[in-house]
Amino acid sequence: MDQLPAFFKAISDPTRIAILQVLGTGAYGVMELSEMLAVKQSGMSHHLKVLSQAGWVEKRREGNTIFYRRSLGDTLAMQQKLFRQLDTQPLDQAVFEQQQRISEERLQAARKFFIEHAEEFELHQERIVLFENYGPEALQLLDSLNRSPQSNVLEVGPGKGEFLAALAQRFTSVTGLDISPAMLKQADEQVHNLENVELIEGNTELLEQQGRRFDIIFYNMVLHHVPMPESEIAQCAKLLKPKGLLIVTDLCQHEQEWAREQCGDQWLGFEPDELHLWAQRHGFKHNQSRFLALRNGFQVQTQVYSAA
Repeated sequence: MDQLPAFFKAISDPTRIAILQVLGTGAYGVMELSEMLAVKQSGMSHHLKVLSQAGWVEKRREGNTIFYRRSLGDTLAMQQKLFRQLDTQPLDQAVFEQQQRISEERLQAARKFFIEHAEEFELHQERIVLFENYGPEALQLLDSLNRSPQSNVLEVGPGKGEFLAALAQRFTSVTGLDISPAMLKQADEQVHNLENVELIEGNTELLEQQGRRFDIIFYNMVLHHVPMPESEIAQCAKLLKPKGLLIVTDLCQHEQEWAREQCGDQWLGFEPDELHLWAQRHGFKHNQSRFLALRNGFQVQTQVYSAA
C-alpha cells in the first residue's frame, strides 16, 4: 500500500501515458521513443526512469542498446487493465507514422542481412541451432496434437525448407513465406517437386490483404529476426481460423551478443512469459510448452497457442 502513491503518480503525466501506449506496439530504445513522441532524449530518459522505478516499464539490453517494454509482472490487475484499455485507442497519426518508419527500417535491415548472407547463414546458425537439433522435437509435438490432414498450414521464414517438406507429408496445403528471395530460393531447392507447397515472397500483412486464412501457423527460429515480434503475433490472430494454432519455436533469452552481427538476430531470444503475454493480448490461449537444452548455453523453447 505504501507504494501505491508513487505507482499512480508515475502515470499522471500525459507523456508517460503516451509512452505506455507506444510500448504496446513493441520494445523501443530511448532515441526511437524520443523521435516518435517528439521529446528530447534527456526528457525521455527521465520519463522512462520514473516509469521503470514505479514498475510500469522494464529494461531489456540487446547488445549495446537498451530497449524498454511494458512490465511483464502482475503488480496490479488494474495495471494490465490499463494496458488493455490503451491498446483499444489508436495512436496519434504523427506517432503512428514514426512507428511505421522505425518498423520499416528494422525490416529493411533484416531483409538486407538475409540478402547479403544467405549463402553463409547456415555456417553461422550452426553455432546456435540447426533444424536437426529442434526439428524432430517440433514434429513430434505437432503429431501429438492430432490436427486434420486437411489443414491449411503456414510456415513463416522457412529457411532451407526442411520443415516445409515434413509438413507436406502431413497436410494437404502448405505455404512458406519469407521476405528474402535468396532464402526462398534455398527453400525451393527442397520443395520444388512438391505440388502441395507454395512459396510466397512477402510478410504476413500481404497474406492478410490477400484474404488468406490458416489452420496452423509455425515460426521456427524466426521470431528473434523479426523487427516487431508482438506485431507479428497480432497478425497471426488475423490470419488464423477459429480454433487455429500458433506454434513458436525459438531461443530462450540469452546474452550471446555475437548472434546479432553474425546471424542477423534482432532480439537475443525471449522469456516464455514475454511470449505468453503477447499471445494473451491478442486473444490466444497458451496450451503447452517444451524446452530443449542445446550446446553453447542456448536453450530452445516451443510454445503452442490456440486462437479463440
